[in-house]
Amino acid sequence: MKKKTRLTITLSHDLLKNVDATIDEQLIRNRSQAIEHLIQQSLGKKVSTAVILTGGSQKNQRCLKKINDRYLLSIIIDHLKEHDITNIILCGGKDNNKIYDIFGDGTHLGVDLQYVQELNPLGTAGAIKKAESYISGSTFIVLHGDVLTNLNISDFIAFHKNEQSIATIGVKPRLGEKKYGMVNLQGNKIIKFDKSSANVGISIINTGLYVFDTKVLNFIPKNKPTNLEDDIFPLLVENKELSAFIFQGIWYDISEKKDYDEAVGRW
Repeated sequence: MKKKTRLTITLSHDLLKNVDATIDEQLIRNRSQAIEHLIQQSLGKKVSTAVILTGGSQKNQRCLKKINDRYLLSIIIDHLKEHDITNIILCGGKDNNKIYDIFGDGTHLGVDLQYVQELNPLGTAGAIKKAESYISGSTFIVLHGDVLTNLNISDFIAFHKNEQSIATIGVKPRLGEKKYGMVNLQGNKIIKFDKSSANVGISIINTGLYVFDTKVLNFIPKNKPTNLEDDIFPLLVENKELSAFIFQGIWYDISEKKDYDEAVGRW
């Protein structure tokens, strides 16, 4: 967390009671954090943009998998809408047309869906850079299109703004697997990012859920294949601009059949 300035303020008894009512002992632990949170809510613009990385043909197929009787992508869109995020950018390959045939421009869902197509693979960071002109506001969400979660997005955004980092990764304690990135923490700051985890033991893994300030786009070259995990996160660690939001809720990467089957059963 960046250096802060100490202030002395005087509040009425009734107003102080309202401030104390926001303390939840988790995200907001004391009066100082409560006042800062309320000021940020009042002064800061709401986050309204999300980028969903649907990837190439395989990932497109995953976001169109059914969770019981609903497309995973439909669940993700509704989840974003619950948190007032309605400008949604879908970054994918040539198969993005399949998604458009089902979801269209999003009008019937109460959101605005925009499509950014990669004729050649650009990587997770390169895809976001290509969507730059569609991103509104100074802060935006990024999600992988094959992840099912009930993460509280509003808390995630509030945490990010409190940290004042360029980027915040949603992380989760989990049995390590090589396909997941692993982080080492000092407080809320990530001091080391590994693009893969070990296959044994509990790790703090990267869940593929991010909050970014638009400053992150300055780190990404244009029209060049670039990955968040390999290229951008290590740079942000060097600059002490990468934070971690730990959550314990539902989270599944449905790319593996066993995880998909478990996700369907639990959801």
